[in-house]
Amino acid sequence: MEIIELLRLAAGIMFTPISDEVILLSSLGIWAADGVNPYGVWLASWGMVFVAFLWFYVVGMFFRSIPLFNKWMSTKWLNKAEKMLSRYGFWAVMVSFFVPGVRHPIHYVAGIMRMPLRKYVTATLLASSLYTGVWTGLVYTIDEKVGVEFVLGLLLDHLPLVVAVVLIVVLTLFVCRRRKALKVEEVIEKTPGC
Repeated sequence: MEIIELLRLAAGIMFTPISDEVILLSSLGIWAADGVNPYGVWLASWGMVFVAFLWFYVVGMFFRSIPLFNKWMSTKWLNKAEKMLSRYGFWAVMVSFFVPGVRHPIHYVAGIMRMPLRKYVTATLLASSLYTGVWTGLVYTIDEKVGVEFVLGLLLDHLPLVVAVVLIVVLTLFVCRRRKALKVEEVIEKTPGC
């Protein structure tokens, strides 16, 4: 495991639209296949994930300092968001690591709302250690039982099938949501007095 690999992990999380799990798991899989010590991998990936999410907080704080951005945000919305952040912010940051789709936005919002740095750092340190620890343990367990190279080879050998299944699942979810939205619109139109 080299410094450039760790920097690539952090930069991938910060700057690419690819899922954090994909980036982290690919790095962990490579290190597991190379026989790198799992505790060293966990500590290194924990540090890089922490730095990456601290970046989102800093970017949020930067946007809050832009005058045009402040005009765009209404005072009523800000007051409500600040109350919720002071009440649930610590747990929201912790839980966000385990919920794809809200992971990055919650960290941006924490920066925009100027969540106290000590509270944010504590939540991020704890959650990123659990997040990277769980994935590191899982990857190294799979490598020990089956072999990461075997799993990667299996996926690559059947890549068209894997892509087809993923596309079918995504399209099915999209069609189901669209049908549900259309049904809701029909009910609203048929409701008298609307």
